[in-house]
Amino acid sequence: MAIIMDVNQLEHLMRNLAIKETRTNSLDMLESKLADVNQEIFEVMLRSESLFKFLADANSDQHSTASRIIYDKALEFYPNGSAVFDQFIERCLTHPKGTVKQFGMRGASIMVSEAAGVSSNNLQLLIVHCIPLKEVLVDTLINMLVKALPAIFTEAGVQANLLTVLEHDETIRCRVYEVVCTILEKHPALLPIAEPIIKRALSDLEKEDVLLQTSVLQILTQLLATKEGFDYIESVDLFRKVYANFVAVKATVYLRFVLPNALKFYASAALVQPALFLSRYPESVDFIFDKTSPDDPMVMAIAYDCLGMVGSTNEGKIHLSDHQETKMETILKELPGILHTTPEAYKVRFIECLASLLSGGSEPIDNRISSITQKWYETMTGSEDLEMVQDLFKVPFPTIKKASLQLLSAIVDHRWGQQFFQNTGCFSELLLNRSLDNDVNVTQFKYDVIKKLSQCTLESFVSEALKKYVSEGAFYRKAQVEVVIEGGQ
Repeated sequence: MAIIMDVNQLEHLMRNLAIKETRTNSLDMLESKLADVNQEIFEVMLRSESLFKFLADANSDQHSTASRIIYDKALEFYPNGSAVFDQFIERCLTHPKGTVKQFGMRGASIMVSEAAGVSSNNLQLLIVHCIPLKEVLVDTLINMLVKALPAIFTEAGVQANLLTVLEHDETIRCRVYEVVCTILEKHPALLPIAEPIIKRALSDLEKEDVLLQTSVLQILTQLLATKEGFDYIESVDLFRKVYANFVAVKATVYLRFVLPNALKFYASAALVQPALFLSRYPESVDFIFDKTSPDDPMVMAIAYDCLGMVGSTNEGKIHLSDHQETKMETILKELPGILHTTPEAYKVRFIECLASLLSGGSEPIDNRISSITQKWYETMTGSEDLEMVQDLFKVPFPTIKKASLQLLSAIVDHRWGQQFFQNTGCFSELLLNRSLDNDVNVTQFKYDVIKKLSQCTLESFVSEALKKYVSEGAFYRKAQVEVVIEGGQ
């Protein structure tokens, strides 16, 4: 029968935990006795001054062990939160040492992720004391605040504290902008409350600091995900300002930092609100086409990324077909040559752009969309087969193999694509050849594409071979039978 640790034993361990020479052994002993700690003893530990002395002096490994000891037990004892645990977190967050603040932040994050709850007061402290920390787990902090803050976002204290933190440097301000804009993606009704913070972000976008402009524009792009955010961006004339400040300006070394995000800003608007944006700002697509010149490979690759975003929706495909026919024809005829000569890293992006342009996506594929994509493919290759895709799949680099499979998957969404697949000699045999599978991720992705193909209407012998492959699984290997003959014969 386990002997429950008493208060005297705990206090002895706590005192030794605060002493550098005995810290490691005491920590190990505390962890080993964790199963024998009841809630009453655990709460005594949380209030112990020695525990905070230890947390102030401990290294990162010791903090990790302490995190297991304290937070695992906290979830066991307080699945719905507790005042005692909130007081512990509060003491951590208001501690003068940054590492202790971070330890408290870790605990708050664990409780939020497990839906155990964190007090409103502690959320306020996280804003005031953790957002400005120079060395902080930024993703952990932002994810936690995005999940926990919406419930109290309208409280005056929350808004006041967020505005107070904006008085710090640009790195800290961008953390606030990211928290707020990410919340507004899921809770657009909160935009009027957040407007003072968004206005501060817009003022930062006007400053002569290219790195700051780059970060702020990327964050503000999140607002385009909702109709409310789109309307707000339009109301402050940001679509025109981005063009005037970043797209139309003569290229400079510094401008190359912000130009990619300016193009992505327009492409994101066309992706998430295609009907609205393309009808009101059709000239934005011209800006993207203008940057597809090979003079600057990096900007060119980003322009193709953006073109793929624009053309990934049905509305985008129709717009490109009806209003950018000549430029699309030029781009498509140049693409095979670009794919042949460009470095591997860029080649993948160009293939992914093409996959987006030809994909049916999640929207229904009607005759018009199928006709547009078939015309684009035939304009590019001058053929009615998938030899170009097959040649890309033969390239021995896993990233290019996977990208070529993405392209194949996009194409066979269409009936014409399935027919072109059948017109391509030996393509099915090449796909079904397991001896060429040298990368786990490519093998799994190839299986998914073959599974899609097996559900298409193809010639019976092709369909049967594909279905056999699927039934055997992605990583099937045929057993090798060896026969040993006596005498070495």
